[in-house]
Amino acid sequence: MKIKKGCEVTFTYRLFSGEELMDETLPGQPMIYTHGNGDLVPGLEKAMSGLQEGDIKEIVVPPEDGYGVPQENKILRIPRDRVPKEADIHEGLRVPATSPDGEVHMGIVTGVSDDAITIDFNHELAGRTLRFEIEVLKISQN
Repeated sequence: MKIKKGCEVTFTYRLFSGEELMDETLPGQPMIYTHGNGDLVPGLEKAMSGLQEGDIKEIVVPPEDGYGVPQENKILRIPRDRVPKEADIHEGLRVPATSPDGEVHMGIVTGVSDDAITIDFNHELAGRTLRFEIEVLKISQN
């Protein structure tokens, strides 16, 4: 059976950005998704179409088919006087923010000055070419 829309797919993966291992499935804990539901980054899901059980493949996904390209409007500059003085704010700190619709987004502090704090709410893999090493373990039709 080949992977097609509606199939439940069980697979393992290792995700690299450059030579850096960013994520991987844990031993004995493969990922399971329904093909065509948009549960994976678009480039990975598209490249998995047509694969079969037992296939091992390296898939390269450009930024526009992965987590997108960084968007300037997702980088916020917060005036320093809007942040409590006792707050331990430093570059690399992950901070949550709630959007007007109530959705929580994580950002990373990328700059701290006397006047402002810069927080980037782009996905941490935005702008990066991704390389997946995948193995298809099981395909079943729903």
